[in-house]
Amino acid sequence: MITKVIMPKLAANIEEATVGRWLKQEGEPVAAGELLFEAITDKAAVEVKAEGSGILRKVLAKENSVVPVGQAIALIAEPDEALPDVEALRAAPKPAEAPEVKASFGARRLAKELGVELAAIAPSRPDGRLTEEDVRRAAAKAPGVPLLDRVPLSPLKRAVASHLARIAHQVVPAFVTLEANFTAVKRALPSLSEQAGLPVHARDVVVHLAARLLPQHPLLNACFSDDAILLYEPVNIGLAFDVEPDSSVVVPVIRSADKKTLAEIAREAATLAEHAQSHHLDLAELADATFTVADQSGLEIDNFVPIVNERQSAILGLGSVRRRAVPRDQAVAVAQTANLAVTFDHRVLNATAAARFLHALKDAIERFAPTGVL
Repeated sequence: MITKVIMPKLAANIEEATVGRWLKQEGEPVAAGELLFEAITDKAAVEVKAEGSGILRKVLAKENSVVPVGQAIALIAEPDEALPDVEALRAAPKPAEAPEVKASFGARRLAKELGVELAAIAPSRPDGRLTEEDVRRAAAKAPGVPLLDRVPLSPLKRAVASHLARIAHQVVPAFVTLEANFTAVKRALPSLSEQAGLPVHARDVVVHLAARLLPQHPLLNACFSDDAILLYEPVNIGLAFDVEPDSSVVVPVIRSADKKTLAEIAREAATLAEHAQSHHLDLAELADATFTVADQSGLEIDNFVPIVNERQSAILGLGSVRRRAVPRDQAVAVAQTANLAVTFDHRVLNATAAARFLHALKDAIERFAPTGVL
């Protein structure tokens, strides 16, 4: 039986995705449930499993090609089965364009991103159809400052850039910051790590405390819609991780974080961090965050003001924990402190509501006691 490999709809608002890598090559056997290819959306790279067994007889979409949701991108079949017409399978609805301009789906998308007029590009193909390479060549010839080099965007980098640009047009951002004393947290981490059987980080404590506080501050666990502010029931904490070599960001999720112990949060965070760095996050690990924590404490920076994620109203940024001078009893003492920042969508809440949450979090951090948290 022939199985058409279809580009899946990875999220409600996703209409296209990029084929990142084929994990099987033409002619190789494939088992149902086996990882087959990497699909890249505006959130992250997702490894997609095969829905049928057989031989990967034909790959219809090459790596790094942008494909509409629902389009066939490969065929799995038995060695002796006759395959259907390939061109008919590739056909997909395309946006209307001027009759005199013929361009591939990816070329239209790229031209929009680079601000290049399709009608001004000379096609390289004999049939007059513009390709992505035609668009790139035209963009490179545009007048401007001489370039040292041109670094092509990876599929993940392109997807995340599109995602962030969309957020910039939707969210009205503002932020509040303050300094918190982490001395009690840092003092407790060695014993907590020993009891939990794995490293427990300051980030894990912050996630644990923030998750417990968010039900008391519902506007920070919410999002804006055209006719209402939507308050989320679960507290699903997204963890923003920088990933290389793309110099990009992914945000996997700890679900129902307010109902989990510190040890459970530390364990999940460690697993998600490993999956993020190895580019092995699956769709379930990336879906449904309601609030995000962006931990940049490992970068040895004092302040970090992050960008609010899509369909959320707030994000917490954590800077490095350092030894700093602090006032104490009309004198100066040294304590381990870090700067916290909450960026919020001003359409959903005001600075007073954001500051109220941030002060509550600061108080919880400074009063942190390890008893009963594991």
